[in-house]
Amino acid sequence: MTLTPTPHADDPFQLTLDKIMELKPLDSLERLMAALLPEAEKIVARRPRSFQKNGPEIYLLTEGNFWLHRRADDLQMSMAKAPHIFGLAELAIPVGDITYVKFAADCEVFALSGAKAQALFNQQPELWQDVAKVLAYHLHFSSWRDLHLLNDNAYDTIRGKLLELEKHDETLRKNTTILNYILGSTKLSRSTILRVLKDLTEGGYVEAQRGKLVKIVHLPLRY
Repeated sequence: MTLTPTPHADDPFQLTLDKIMELKPLDSLERLMAALLPEAEKIVARRPRSFQKNGPEIYLLTEGNFWLHRRADDLQMSMAKAPHIFGLAELAIPVGDITYVKFAADCEVFALSGAKAQALFNQQPELWQDVAKVLAYHLHFSSWRDLHLLNDNAYDTIRGKLLELEKHDETLRKNTTILNYILGSTKLSRSTILRVLKDLTEGGYVEAQRGKLVKIVHLPLRY
């Protein structure tokens, strides 16, 4: 294995992720939550939920995390932590029951019908700008994710997932092994992931304890 060290400042992939994460539209989320929560119903987060239940439905996450999955193969597409709103895209262009969300056991989440949400937005049309900002944030993050998933290089995919995992809070990282995180969100084989992780940890590029990410020391651009 040949690893080529590259300074963080020269890593556009990681710099892009850092920039996107910093631009989470918290002000817009706060305004949307203030408008929607009084009309929403708190739900018990024990089972997966679809965005389509007698029409579009959106979820307001006020505490904890949840994961967006593709229904066809259970692939984990993304994860969000509070505060966050999922399902807004279905209000504009419903695509049906192709994805679902899984909630962390300790999360607090509220559900609201798409019809109620649209009525509130129409009553307060300035909120549509906040909806647009949240959707733009989702789009930017999805585009970044595709950069490391839509390629033929297993290392690029693993590298991207390690950077993504590092951005999550310590509680999640302590309860999720690197292997399971990458297996659940990519189509890579277990053996491929383990081989690359072994090289990275033995080379001192990644620190892990019992298979869980402690720290990324430096991830080279090339493997």
